[in-house]
Amino acid sequence: MENKLMKALESGKFKLATILIQGGHDVNFSSNKGISPLMLACKFEALEDGINPKLDIIHKLLENKANIHATDNEGRTALVYAMHSKCKATITMLKKQGLVITIEAKTKKIKGHNKMLWDSFDLDEE
Repeated sequence: MENKLMKALESGKFKLATILIQGGHDVNFSSNKGISPLMLACKFEALEDGINPKLDIIHKLLENKANIHATDNEGRTALVYAMHSKCKATITMLKKQGLVITIEAKTKKIKGHNKMLWDSFDLDEE
């Protein structure tokens, strides 16, 4: 199922995403991998000149009751996505909303070695 909000976020159309959020679009939709619009917005890298649109979208999602505690199919929250993007402002914003690190470390065998699942953070949708 295609989701217009996710599509707008994926393509960087933040004005369209804002309109969809304010228009009542489902902010708690999740992809087949369990990725929500909030997680997707948190994963964006934010260069100094591009941080405000990212934070604005995250703020709008949270204002419209995006589930901050939702997890993807691997157990990762929006905070993990923010940590992966290395955006301190996003991490701070999520922590102020009450999201804390509660990752259950999952491991899998890769070439005979246990490797933390978080080491190979694959965010690409198939």
